Amino acid sequence: MQNQSVQEGHTLADLVASGVKLTPMMEQYYQVKKQYPDILLMFRMGDFYEMFFEDAREAARILNISLTVRGKLGETPIPMAGIPHHAAATYVDRISQQGKKVVICEQLEDPKSVKGIVKRGVTQIVSPGMPYDLDKTTSTENKFLAAGFKNGTSFILVLLDFTTGDFYGVTFKTIEEFCERLLMVRPKEFISYMGQWENYPMVDDYLHSIDALKTHLSEEYFEEKHTGFYIQKLIPTYQRDGIIAQLPAVLSPLGALSYYVTSTQTLEKISHLRPFKIVNNEETMKVTYATLSGLEIFPRSRETEMNSLLGFMDKTKTSMGTRYLRQFFQSPLCEAAPIQKRLDLIEGLIKKPDFIKSLRTHLQDVRDMDRIMAKVSTKKVNAGDVLNLAHAFETFLAVEKEMDAAGFSFFQKLPKKDMEFLQKLAKDIRIFINDEMGAHADKGNLIRPGASAERDRLANLSNSAADEILKVEAKYRAETGIGNLKIKHNNISGYFIEVSNSHLSKVPKSFMRRQTLVNNERYVTAELEAFEKEVTSALDKLVRLEKEIFEGFSNRIEEQSHLILDVAKRMAQIDVFQSLAWISLQENFVRPTLHADRRMVKITGAWHPLIKRNIKDSFVTHNVTLDESCYFGLITGPNMAGKTTVMREVAIIQYLAQMGCFVPAHSVELGICDYLFSRLGASDDIIKGQSTFMVEMAETAEILRHATDRSLIILDEIGRGTSTYDGLSIAWALVEHFVKKLKPITLFATHYHELIELAETLPEAKNFTVRTEQKNGKVQFLYELIEEGATQSFGIHVAELAGLPRDVLKRSREILKELEQNHSSTPKEIVNSNQLTFFGAPQEAPEVEVIPDYLSTLESDLKALDVMNLTPMQALQKLHDLKSQMLNH
Repeated sequence: MQNQSVQEGHTLADLVASGVKLTPMMEQYYQVKKQYPDILLMFRMGDFYEMFFEDAREAARILNISLTVRGKLGETPIPMAGIPHHAAATYVDRISQQGKKVVICEQLEDPKSVKGIVKRGVTQIVSPGMPYDLDKTTSTENKFLAAGFKNGTSFILVLLDFTTGDFYGVTFKTIEEFCERLLMVRPKEFISYMGQWENYPMVDDYLHSIDALKTHLSEEYFEEKHTGFYIQKLIPTYQRDGIIAQLPAVLSPLGALSYYVTSTQTLEKISHLRPFKIVNNEETMKVTYATLSGLEIFPRSRETEMNSLLGFMDKTKTSMGTRYLRQFFQSPLCEAAPIQKRLDLIEGLIKKPDFIKSLRTHLQDVRDMDRIMAKVSTKKVNAGDVLNLAHAFETFLAVEKEMDAAGFSFFQKLPKKDMEFLQKLAKDIRIFINDEMGAHADKGNLIRPGASAERDRLANLSNSAADEILKVEAKYRAETGIGNLKIKHNNISGYFIEVSNSHLSKVPKSFMRRQTLVNNERYVTAELEAFEKEVTSALDKLVRLEKEIFEGFSNRIEEQSHLILDVAKRMAQIDVFQSLAWISLQENFVRPTLHADRRMVKITGAWHPLIKRNIKDSFVTHNVTLDESCYFGLITGPNMAGKTTVMREVAIIQYLAQMGCFVPAHSVELGICDYLFSRLGASDDIIKGQSTFMVEMAETAEILRHATDRSLIILDEIGRGTSTYDGLSIAWALVEHFVKKLKPITLFATHYHELIELAETLPEAKNFTVRTEQKNGKVQFLYELIEEGATQSFGIHVAELAGLPRDVLKRSREILKELEQNHSSTPKEIVNSNQLTFFGAPQEAPEVEVIPDYLSTLESDLKALDVMNLTPMQALQKLHDLKSQMLNH
């Protein structure tokens, strides 16, 4: 068992305060730790990163590694935990995933070249928003660092993905839109100052819900007078002037974020960031997170990727393309021109299916150029990365050539000089960088043989060592007569001569003893030491020369970062458009017709792509028409008949169309929307302590606050979370409000059949239902949408499909019949009727009047039960509760 003081003892600061004398190494550690008292410090010691005292305890707990002791300070053992430096990325990432920061303190000198303590210094501060190792970053997702600011009545959010260089700001009119974007982009870390959002507690709620680390800086870093110095390290001066002209207030969050980034890195310059841009949220169609969630636009986890619309539509071949497609999905457009441009590109590709196939073949082996450029900028690039860039350049040039041949163009061509630069750089990389170097690039095998005469000379000298040693060994054997004399090598002793004890009398005076072992002794000679020096020097010179050649390539790449990042974006765009064209071609999607000046939904032959994928040819398509004269559609009908599916189809088609994508239907004509709202399904908000009904009402209130006559509204079963009359009243009032005041295109599904007559009285509304047929007492769902109101809900039939017992179904039909014959009947009246009671055989009237207490409880439960609006799962749960009560009596 470990010493109690090791597991729960002093901090280093405690010991220093008590007057304990520190060793030189621990003094060096303490000086760094003082600067970062609340951050875990990884201190480079040879081949390991070591942590001491409180950091060692925390690291051992998080990483599940051993907590040991490294000597003592006075009488106090020094708790220590260590990780191998070559595996640091995995461990640092695990700590970062816990929402914690790590300080990396590196050796700044070669220990072999100095006497005494090695100079060390902080090289990086790692946090969820500033990752340690770009190779360990999930390649298809952004890892945003964010900062926000309130400017008068508007709000600004600045986002930076340091791993990809994506860098932009977004402006919002309301705090709700600001928070919705936080939910959508899910930053890993959010920068603010203490009290900045105290008047907007929902910001903290939203950050908590996405597990974002909240980092607090001093308020001075948000003040414009302090921002310029830090911003210039990330953004050129000429670009900063343009930003000030466009939106001066963005300098506050931008300056704070710039300070934080530069304070976590020791780089002279950061070259891989894309030009900062400001995005106006008014240029995109507004979509609430509840809508995105209800429509299953984005996956809720990696396990549900293929059950989301994005997962279904994603046929990209590169990590860059996947991220760029996600950006398309996050920002549907609301301007006709850019939408039409995207549709034109997709249509042009669909007409050339062989060209799409060729693009997919070209792109499949292209690696993540964005993240390679981040590694170039942070001096972490390796030879494999540079070779991958060469392949990406070659692919881009080949695609450009094929586009010319096909008469197709995604964008304006690069200037000829830029094309020539890419071609020359790719060729030089192929000539110089060895693609067969193996795992280690520090053994004199980084540069190809034949690429450099000096490199080859040093390599030959280094590589000939083995042959030369054999010659020396043979010479010594002949001179001494020691037949088993051997010359060996290890990293500690270098080259040495090994002689067994039986031949020690034959050892000449020119042999100098270095080590005595049990069975032999080890010697060196002046000749052997000179040879080792020459070989070691040759290898050192070779490694240094290869490093210089490689750094030359890194510098050439970094100097053209703007060009290479442009190529990466072009490759991502090509990938996105081939992906959208490919899925459209494979699934027979159609180009939508969009109108900027009309309010309409005219869809024929629509289907839900995810559902159709699962049931294939048996899926029934739907037709929906709403326009400026009749813009409200009331959908009634039984559960499981397909009402919600129809509404999801319409919403998904509108969403994809405004992304600039083909859509799942036979023909589509739409107006361009400013907002897309949907309220689908039921959910509690446990974090906020809100019930299903409260969440439903809150989301409906959000719709009423922001919807306009250019919006598309999808509402499913509003009012079902409360009593029948309350729910009906709310639903009725909402129908009138949408039709008479807001006037958006609306689809409104309900079980309140009383609303059918209301819709018939409103010329701006029409009824829809999903067809059913009754044969031999059985109900068959036909899933066809028709323009009329439903006549029945068939709830008991749905319960039968769900597997409820026959006696329950039989009694349900008896109760339904009684209710339909006499609308004023109460549960007690039904129980007291001459029909079978709910709990047994017919009984005499006087006996029924004596009701046990537990039956009174059941009576109360039945009174509160809204039979006509129970879902199958709710019905099953209620029956289970009733059965449990009965069994207990």
